[in-house]
Amino acid sequence: MLTRTSAKRVLIAAALIPALLAAAVSAATASTPTVVLGSSAFAAPGGAGWGKPHPSEIFNGGDPSGLVTHIQWSSWGGSTANGHGLNAIFKPDGGYYGKLVTIELHAYDKGRCTAHGPIAYRRLSVREPARPGGPLGPWESWGGSTTVCRVG
Repeated sequence: MLTRTSAKRVLIAAALIPALLAAAVSAATASTPTVVLGSSAFAAPGGAGWGKPHPSEIFNGGDPSGLVTHIQWSSWGGSTANGHGLNAIFKPDGGYYGKLVTIELHAYDKGRCTAHGPIAYRRLSVREPARPGGPLGPWESWGGSTTVCRVG
């Protein structure tokens, strides 16, 4: 049987548990650094999505094949992150197909693009079909780049 004092202690402990759990989750999240995709210097000045955490769109600032939209990522912040989005692809005879295709993305090589910059995925590989509805092609570096930290 609980005494009046014991019952109060149980009620106080029960009331504090959710607050303590919320504080612990908040502290863990605050101490985990945000991981970004490459650097904003990559594809500057017309680029988009670079240097941002889990961007829903990336763009090189050039032609439509350098634009990926509606990106959904999984395992962002882990050692690698995988995503898929929509991308325009070239026709064999020039121009672009009228239908966007699904492109797969694989971000990896976590580190810093600059000495004091944020933790970033420094490499990005992609694969897409050669034609709408076709099978996915081989993995290739984004835009032929060895890094998404800087151009060149």
